[in-house]
Amino acid sequence: MEKIKSLYNKIMNIGVYEDTVKEYKKIRLLNAFSLTWAGSILLFMMFDPFFSQNLFQSLKVHGFSFLCIIIVYTLQKFKKYTLARVVYISALISVTFIFSNFIEPLRLMENFYFVFPLIALVFIDTRWITITIMIVCWLLYYVPFKLETNKYPEGMMNPVLILTVFTGTYIILNYSKVLNKKSEQKLLKSNQKLELAYIELEERKKSEFAHLQLKSLRAQMNPHFMFNAMNSIQSLVLKGDKHEAYSYLTKFASLIRENLNMSEKSFIEFDEELSLLKKYLELEKLRFREDFEYKIINEHEINDIKIPSMIIQPFIENAIKHGLLHKIEGLKKIKIEFYLDTVLKCIITDNGVGIEASEKINQENLTKEVSFSTKAIKDRLLLLKDYYKSDIGFEYEEILEGTKVILKIPYNT
Repeated sequence: MEKIKSLYNKIMNIGVYEDTVKEYKKIRLLNAFSLTWAGSILLFMMFDPFFSQNLFQSLKVHGFSFLCIIIVYTLQKFKKYTLARVVYISALISVTFIFSNFIEPLRLMENFYFVFPLIALVFIDTRWITITIMIVCWLLYYVPFKLETNKYPEGMMNPVLILTVFTGTYIILNYSKVLNKKSEQKLLKSNQKLELAYIELEERKKSEFAHLQLKSLRAQMNPHFMFNAMNSIQSLVLKGDKHEAYSYLTKFASLIRENLNMSEKSFIEFDEELSLLKKYLELEKLRFREDFEYKIINEHEINDIKIPSMIIQPFIENAIKHGLLHKIEGLKKIKIEFYLDTVLKCIITDNGVGIEASEKINQENLTKEVSFSTKAIKDRLLLLKDYYKSDIGFEYEEILEGTKVILKIPYNT
């Protein structure tokens, strides 16, 4: 059973290739017609000895039919599709002509001539071929009866009526075919538009999802930063330094105002981010007093670009909190450098205790806190890297004293 099924599939797929998708239905339909014709011939041959009046002629016709079927399959295999269809219809017309005029006359087999132009319309798109087949079928239907007037009653074979029937049937089916083709093209265009709409929707969903994730992370980072700033103000108040506390609070209020103004923006002007960083560094300088020094390099070389907000500040915060805060002797320094290339490169260098010493101090103090801002920024940069498909992220570079982090940030002009 499996072998029969496999053989059937092979026959049905003769001429089907990857580059013949548009012709797929017609190729398989012609294979099915040819296979059905071959099966019918075999069935007729089984009963011919009992019913056929002229077995020799019948066998010759069957042999001719088998030869035509083999030619059709061969042409299909070699992608000669139109020729294969013309050969198939021509073979049907030839066999009908032989049977209706020589083997089985007076059996009305000539009525099959009405069907063949319609089959041609199904298989063949070239109009002159289908019209030629229709005219040939009309001639083969009418001429033999004109030559043999005694074959059918005289009034039965009206040439105008027969031609009208042929032409009318052809026109109706051809019109139906044209309408179906237009409908298929509209459906195809509609499907293509729908597919493009789905793709666009998916891309938009991804974009919106990434935007929401970035917005969520930024929203979480703002309270984190504010909490640290409030701790600094609290520290000054507890020390009784009212003047410094007031100054700190004023700068902090200005910083928060700017932060809130930028909180809804995915990208902000570089100058705005720089202003925010300077205010933050001034707040930290108030906290450390004369022990803290910061330097910003190449800030005036960066013009007319927009960058994601709140990317740089958390790394500066980490440098101060984990590096400089633990430094006991000497001036605490932090240097911020900017370089513009395919991405904005920001290099933050501090002269603190370094990453390993900071981790050791945290272990000794039983501090297991993982920097939220670093994790949030890491997640955010990963999203940006996936979204912009460019070299975005951060890395730490080993130096003799302190810590050096290199940030690669996307920007828009």
